[in-house]
Amino acid sequence: MDLTFVQKLIDVVSRSPIGELQIECDGFHVRIAKQASPSISQAGSPPQTASAPSAAVPSGMASTVATTPRHSIRAPLTGVFYRSAGEGEPPLVSAGDLVEEGRKIGVLEAMKTFNVVEADRTGRIVEIVFGDHAAVQSGDVLFVLEEAG
Repeated sequence: MDLTFVQKLIDVVSRSPIGELQIECDGFHVRIAKQASPSISQAGSPPQTASAPSAAVPSGMASTVATTPRHSIRAPLTGVFYRSAGEGEPPLVSAGDLVEEGRKIGVLEAMKTFNVVEADRTGRIVEIVFGDHAAVQSGDVLFVLEEAG
């Protein structure tokens, strides 16, 4: 394996959101991992910021603001994430799609085995965190759903 190629891989990993990359080529095995930075929130929600003084918010306004609960669907294992069921096929889901619990929404390839990623509840997809062919770690958020009713 060419040392220049390994250096390029290190550069790619350092600039990407992936935490680890493993490659086996011509009998050589290379594993590149970066140290995880401490997360601000375990639930995947944005950090809370200090709120404005109560005098700045009209009292009737606070009670009319409704929030829709959100849920993260996480990678069950480390592997390569695919948005479609096969090469050349359209993505299984897109942002804005309403999905039912149990619907196939992605595929993870690990050790040449394809594993189905299913919606674990009903909701509308508001974010697809990783693109097609992205390397993901077990526990990474793949989809964010707005929970249905």
